Amino acid sequence: MGAASPRATRTVRFEWLPLERLDELQAFVDAHWRAGHVLARDAELLRWQHRRRDDPETLAVLVAEEDGRLLAMLGWIEFDACAGEERGRGGWMTNWLVVPEARGLGLGLALVEHAMAGPFDFIGALGANSATLHVLGAAGFAEVGMHRWVRVFDPEALRELLGRAYAVSDSRAPRVASDSAGFVGACRDDAFLEWRYRDHPRFAYELLWDETGFAAYRIEQVAGSSAKVMRITDLLGGEGFVRALVEAAEKERVVLADFYCTSARFGTPLEAVGFVREDRLPEPLPGRFQPLDFSDRPIVSNFWAAPRLGVDFAGGDLYVTRADSDLDRPN
Repeated sequence: MGAASPRATRTVRFEWLPLERLDELQAFVDAHWRAGHVLARDAELLRWQHRRRDDPETLAVLVAEEDGRLLAMLGWIEFDACAGEERGRGGWMTNWLVVPEARGLGLGLALVEHAMAGPFDFIGALGANSATLHVLGAAGFAEVGMHRWVRVFDPEALRELLGRAYAVSDSRAPRVASDSAGFVGACRDDAFLEWRYRDHPRFAYELLWDETGFAAYRIEQVAGSSAKVMRITDLLGGEGFVRALVEAAEKERVVLADFYCTSARFGTPLEAVGFVREDRLPEPLPGRFQPLDFSDRPIVSNFWAAPRLGVDFAGGDLYVTRADSDLDRPN
């Protein structure tokens, strides 16, 4: 499935990369994205993350090439998108790069436009940098921020981890009820839960669910330390689920627990059990733990949906977590 690029004067073609070229893709990632990157080393993780659901002989990696040589790539994580009662095909963007000698040909945007015109009705680029925000904003994508909720369970262990005291605050702003009650994001159906959590090739997750909702988390050990943190990756439920998460955190003796989501509405139940939104904390806490890292910039993302889905990205119904796009990918 190839097409000539409208922006390139050379014969550049776009295609979904055949699975048989996986080794070539890994070498490309290692050379042009980051040397030693996990996707350059772990073929099983790459195949799991970039599975193409309707064609097992290709990867969900769109490439631009010339005479068989890769010039650019854009990885996709495919999912079913829900927008109220409507459903569509969704894709999270990952590993978007153009080799230096091909920059200026418009290949990066052309890859995105190829996907918008083709398989996807809903697209998200999580944790976008300034260049991504500029390019995708011009292409009609909406810009959306992300909230983080944190609860410190062991202040003394946190002091040891940080090498200094941390002034834990329990001050919380009043919770404001939201008028919105819909859901926009990756459909959390049985097929999603099976692939996302039960079949993950590298991480073990705990799942909580009943007829009222669903939650998922994993326990992560901080690199170079015996300390543990709880990363809540999904929370679609109320008081029962958040109290079960607290009990699990206490049982595991974690230093802290956190949850990221684009909509403040979905994280509000956590505030009833001692979680505080990060923008109300007395000072920042690390956002990454492999290794401990404070350098996270605020997570701002770009989203686009086909008009037929009728999505209002400013309406409070967008449920996207930090783990949605990179899927807790190990470093």
